[in-house]
Formats: sequence, C-alpha cells, structure tokens
Amino acid sequence: MASLLSSQALGCAPPIPDLTPLALVARQNIAADSSERTDGLTFTTPDDDSVSAYLRRPATAPAEGLAAVVLVAGRETGRRAASVIPGPLEVAVLAVEYPAALPEDLGVGALLGRLPAIRESALEMPGILRGAARFLAAQQEVDSTRIALVGVSFGVPFAAAAGHDPIFRGVALHHGGGDLDLLLRANLAVENRLLRAIAADALAWYFRSLDPARHVADIAPRPLLLINGSEDTMVPRASARLLVTRAEGPVEQIWLPHGHLMPGDTALMRELADSTLSHFDFLPRGGGR
Repeated sequence: MASLLSSQALGCAPPIPDLTPLALVARQNIAADSSERTDGLTFTTPDDDSVSAYLRRPATAPAEGLAAVVLVAGRETGRRAASVIPGPLEVAVLAVEYPAALPEDLGVGALLGRLPAIRESALEMPGILRGAARFLAAQQEVDSTRIALVGVSFGVPFAAAAGHDPIFRGVALHHGGGDLDLLLRANLAVENRLLRAIAADALAWYFRSLDPARHVADIAPRPLLLINGSEDTMVPRASARLLVTRAEGPVEQIWLPHGHLMPGDTALMRELADSTLSHFDFLPRGGGR
C-alpha cells in the first residue's frame, strides 16, 4: 500500500491527450467468405506505440457507403468482439484492442508498482479510439457521417471520454457506470472491506480523469444509449444510474434481466449488438439484411 500512496503515484492526474493519429503498418486477412471478411490490423502512433485492431466488413458496400462502428469491449480479444454482430453483416466493425500495459484483473498486486505506466496507457485509449474513427472515415466504402462508438464493460470509461468527438454520430455504453470509487469497491480483489475501500478511494482519485460520469455530458447533442443488467453485481445500480443523471443530451437507458457481460457470453453480446443497431436510426436495423 505504501507504493500506492507514494507521492509519485498520487501526483496530479494529467489531462486526457488529444486524438491519436493511427498509421496502418500491417494488414492480414483472418477470415473471408462470399459475404464478408475480417482483417487483423496493426497501427503505429506518433510515439511509435503499436495498436492492434480487427476490421470486419461486408464483401460489398451499398452505393451510399457503409455505416461503421468503433468498438472497445471487455478484456476479450478484439477478434471475438468484432464477431458478435450476427451476419449477414451490413456495417463495418473496427474492434480496437488494449495496450499490453493495462492489466487483465483488478487485483491490487497487479496494480502496485505499475500505476504510472497503467495510467499513461489508459489515458491514451480515448485518443486511440478517435484515431480509429478517422481511419474508418477514410475508407472508401465507409460513410463518414454514420460512425458510432460502442464501449462495453471495461471499455466504457474510454468510450465515454472519446464520445465528445463530433466524428461519432451516436455513442453506446454497455454494462458500465460512473463513480470509479463505487465501481472499484465492487470489483477490487481485496477480501478485507476496509483495505478494499482504502485502495478503491486512492485508485479512483488517481484515475479520476477517466471516470465516465465526468464525460457523458460532453457527448451531447449526439444520442447516448446505455444498456445495463438488472442483476449485475459488478456495476452497482447507483453507478449505472449516475450516467443518466449526468448526461445532458438525448439519452436512453435499457435494463436487461442479466448479470454482467462475461467474455464467453455470446448470446448476451449479440443481444447488446442487436439493441444498439436497432436504437440508432443511422445504423441498419438488426444484424441481417
């Protein structure tokens, strides 16, 4: 805990950087058939960091161009996240993966000693998502006026912080909430309640610039869709409702009779995808033609 509370760890939280331009350096076909294809993409940032993503799109595009989705999901792979929208596909989906520095679990042991590197990588994610949207907008088959941003679970803070960018016509945040202190108290792998509360308070302060509650108001006037699970023990109901309270533009919150989305729950992933596609009028209704 001493490392967590050191002056270096608890320095002033830096602002979230501006958008990060992405330069495509590698493209590899992962899967293809007569109706669609999936490519693995590797980008570099101006700081020479590597960013991986998966682009899934129909084999042919309509004359008006494809609507598109920038997707940042949980800790599952980008390829799995890109595949959850049922086919035949009518949108282009770019699923962005996380930097290696971000931990896969919320154990305090995984965080201590690496806080500066973790925070630096986390603060870069919103700018990377904005850069990913510009990559999509530059694709000949994509209609640059119909790009949505979807953040799911672990991806909600990053999507919320990127959602103010006018390149996004709509934003969806699924299985997430506001108030990092409340979220961390529900999720930190610390058995002792007092120690968990202390760690949650410190980490919430340290990462406060990524609290979704700070950013949802800036998404206006674009529409915001929130989907939460009524049985979700990882996102307290008060945390989920806070985003509705803080939002200033058109917002709708949908409660599904489920727990938190887990990486292997393909059925729930597809339900979220279908709900998102049917909510925004600029996206095709449903996954199939």
